Amino acid sequence: MKSFLKMLVASILGGGILIFIIFIFFASLASIQSPELEVLDNTVLRIDMNTRYVERAQNNPFDSFDPFSGELESAVGLDHVIAALKAAKDDPKIKGVFLDGGIPMAGSATLKDIREAILDFKSSGKFVYGYTEVLTQKGLYLASVADSFMVNPEGIIEFSGMSANVTYYRQALDNIGVKPVVLRATGNKFKSAVEPFLSDSMSTANRLQLTELLGSVWGQYLSDISASTDLSVEELNAMADNMLTDPKVAAEVGLIQGLAYQDQVDEMLSKAMAVDKISAVNFIKPAKYARNLDLNGNSGYNENRVAVIVAQGEIQSGEGDEYTIGSERIARAIRKARESDKVKAIVLRVNSPGGSALASEIIWREMDLARQVKPVIASMGDVAASGGYYIACYADTILAQENTVTGSIGAFGLFFTAEELLHDKLGINIETVATNKHSDLGVMDRDLTPSEKRILIAQVDQIYGTFKERVATGRGMDISYVDSIGQGRVYSGQQALNLGLVDMMGGLDEAIALAAEKAGISADYGVISYPELEDPLQAFLKELNQGFGSAQIKKELGQYAYYLDLIQNAEKRQGFQTRLEFDLQID
Repeated sequence: MKSFLKMLVASILGGGILIFIIFIFFASLASIQSPELEVLDNTVLRIDMNTRYVERAQNNPFDSFDPFSGELESAVGLDHVIAALKAAKDDPKIKGVFLDGGIPMAGSATLKDIREAILDFKSSGKFVYGYTEVLTQKGLYLASVADSFMVNPEGIIEFSGMSANVTYYRQALDNIGVKPVVLRATGNKFKSAVEPFLSDSMSTANRLQLTELLGSVWGQYLSDISASTDLSVEELNAMADNMLTDPKVAAEVGLIQGLAYQDQVDEMLSKAMAVDKISAVNFIKPAKYARNLDLNGNSGYNENRVAVIVAQGEIQSGEGDEYTIGSERIARAIRKARESDKVKAIVLRVNSPGGSALASEIIWREMDLARQVKPVIASMGDVAASGGYYIACYADTILAQENTVTGSIGAFGLFFTAEELLHDKLGINIETVATNKHSDLGVMDRDLTPSEKRILIAQVDQIYGTFKERVATGRGMDISYVDSIGQGRVYSGQQALNLGLVDMMGGLDEAIALAAEKAGISADYGVISYPELEDPLQAFLKELNQGFGSAQIKKELGQYAYYLDLIQNAEKRQGFQTRLEFDLQID
């Protein structure tokens, strides 16, 4: 027993010392002021193609750092990549771009933004080269614009078409004794976000909308690749049907420029840079290069500014964070931009599948107030659906990419009861004393009564009615038309343009330029980004604290930790929601 206690105390002290050392290390780094970057001659902008892309990455070099495993995998901000490519185009010290790898983890609209920025960079006459051992379909989309993109002779290419995957939980919930109570707004047959909890398979309505969505997104993908190669859409489709995986075949048909090993690519780069060896080439990453580009508009003085409100992630009540749209945080950012005399126009950049209906309404209110005093533009990223569309619909102009996922105008309520789990599996009994008929509504050990379901469905219908009114007013549409294209149905950006849900095709840069034009400041303006990024050290310590607690609980649960995740995720999504499919993935 004494040995055990000694080991326990030693482990606790060791863990405490490790955390203390990590704290001191990060505090020291945070206190060091980064010197101004000097870009050297013969520099190549190296874009990492094997990484995760987000709208805006946290200003934290230790983002996603796990102190227990020592792993570091930071996300790359789309804003950094676009800004870096734009500046590098006119920077005489930047000679070209190198696309390093072929497995980008990003949505379709994000890839299109990057692709168009690379095409714009190429108009300068500078080269764009690339190399990888594995080239996924998403990687190929970017690689197709390179002057020369090489794949290892024994490498792999993935080109087989797109699919949409939805994960279903009904059987898993049955297994643990949790019962979902789903309240879908009347007529919302396409609002399939609740399907995973009700069924083990896809409904006909959901399959129809996803088939049409995929057809639109895949069609745009093929059209863009075709425009950058000598291959027709029909030829590309035939290759996908045959599941192209051999880089030799890809090189023969012109999907890539050739096969090479790393040393041969280094030699090609050296020749393009007119140097004897690759070590004489200076590589720089977009985030580092963009550090001095004043992305947040804080350096210098400019009376005219366009504020970009970055809203990415699921919509929730409360503060949220950089990757979760908290109603308080985003509403405060919009209000700050509205009240600033220097901000002449606002761009709301949305990348969200939606979430809480109430949180969406709170953000919508600030958008309504903002548009009354200055131009407000909405720019849609990979996804701006359901609540993501709700918060954008009052913008003066809405821009999206052809492959953006949007629409999903609808509402649902989702609650869970766990009578079987509590009573039969865990032996827990909850006794309730109530003053009125429905006072115990929400207690997990009983199902909803028929009268309670009727009351709650009426609330869902009211939310859907409000949603339709917001869209009708913001878009200048008849409410019956909004209902006909609503009902929870999702669309691609191109489909949404045809329906009037979107005004223009374009990315964030086009949205910013349009906002400046509408404000009459297109000749001279700065761009400022809201909300302000969290202090790197504070962000890390908060993540460390939360991660430690969660890790300890899951360690104790062992094989049952899976059920904790399932219940926690289900709990987050209880209540009234305006949200897209929970686990929809398009690849």
